[in-house]
Amino acid sequence: MLYCDAKNLSRKTKASYEQTLRLFFLYLEEQHKIKQIKKVKPFHIRAYIKYLRERGKYTVVSNLNKTNVNYPTHRTDDNKPISDTTISKSVFQFLV
Repeated sequence: MLYCDAKNLSRKTKASYEQTLRLFFLYLEEQHKIKQIKKVKPFHIRAYIKYLRERGKYTVVSNLNKTNVNYPTHRTDDNKPISDTTISKSVFQFLV
């Protein structure tokens, strides 16, 4: 998030990146039992990107309370594939 502040990114962009990171850490904990960032390897990042491609949009949330605000299941693109552009523009572009 310091990177976002240094780049003077908008509040909305920072919130999106923060959500991306939360979902990534949730995945790491659930799928790989990783709770410490120093244990993350390039393999884990690549496996997560593969997971993103397979799971579809809005199928995972990091905060269930937000579903009452965002209503992901009401979206026309719910469960559709996540585009490569979206994945490549995510926060992971500077992690890999």
